[in-house]
Amino acid sequence: MNKRFIQKYRKYIIPGSVIVGALVLLFSLLTGYYYIFLNTSRVKKGTEITFVVNKGDGVRKISSDLKNQGIISQDLTFMVYLKLSGLSSSIQAGDYKLSGTMSPLTVADILTKGKVDSKRITIPEGWTVDQIGTYLENQGVTSKADFIAATEKHYDYAFLADKPADASLEGYLFPDTYQISATATADEVVKTMLDNFDRKLTPDLRAAIAGSGRNIFQTVTLASIVEREVSKPEDRKVVAGVFINRLNIDMPLESCATIQYILKSNEQRFSYEQTQVDSPYNTYIHKGLPVGPIGDPGIDSIEAVLYPQNTDYYYFFSADGVTYYSKTLEEHEAKIAEYLK
Repeated sequence: MNKRFIQKYRKYIIPGSVIVGALVLLFSLLTGYYYIFLNTSRVKKGTEITFVVNKGDGVRKISSDLKNQGIISQDLTFMVYLKLSGLSSSIQAGDYKLSGTMSPLTVADILTKGKVDSKRITIPEGWTVDQIGTYLENQGVTSKADFIAATEKHYDYAFLADKPADASLEGYLFPDTYQISATATADEVVKTMLDNFDRKLTPDLRAAIAGSGRNIFQTVTLASIVEREVSKPEDRKVVAGVFINRLNIDMPLESCATIQYILKSNEQRFSYEQTQVDSPYNTYIHKGLPVGPIGDPGIDSIEAVLYPQNTDYYYFFSADGVTYYSKTLEEHEAKIAEYLK
């Protein structure tokens, strides 16, 4: 730039210090604007709503939905913040409890950390579909009727391939503690439990089942009986061995747990008449396994069936928390007379 040009247009040239100062001022204003926006809630008072983020929702749609539902005041500003901070890909799908009283920074934290609106439920080992349904209804998760109906639907899992078409999912709803969405449907709850069963039934366990001479359905059926008969891990392996010994000689299992299931009873002792109740689940009058599981076994009972303790026992009973085993009927009856006075 020559001297004549500079002299001619000197009054139009903005000093570099002024440009830098303007840029600094602009940056400060933008920074201040973002700080105020991110830390200021839209309203002082408001009610929570359920905000749903579906899988595949982009940051533009999520920001727009937040504005339209009254959670934030500026969707574009919120979207820019998420992109500049590298959080736009961290938003997790789920149901969230949000309110316009929350600052955008709080909203972003909730969405990107997956702090979904959920309920904690605990399903104990051995519970039946009926018991689980009652519990879920009492917890306000879903109605018992809807849950039972959901267990009678078809689900595409490899481990269900040998389940009879007319059988429910009794035995496959893995007992555990779950965090589920507060708006989860009965179908979604069932699928969560089946997903867990799929994970817990490891490749090693599936290989053990394949080599046991029983399929998954039969394994789960026997494990469900073991689960309800005894509670101690060391007893489960012995009792599993007792039942397998009986199956091997075509001797009825005579499991009181199956009578409990039929009568929906928690009693430990049953009369002769009760043991003769007409049901395909009655192992007193029918040899072999019942027509299906009588509850949902935990992993210990499944492993007990796959890795039973080999003994010469064909009889057992429990009294005062202790399980007694016998090789012969005479020995069994003598122990009953001694310990069940």
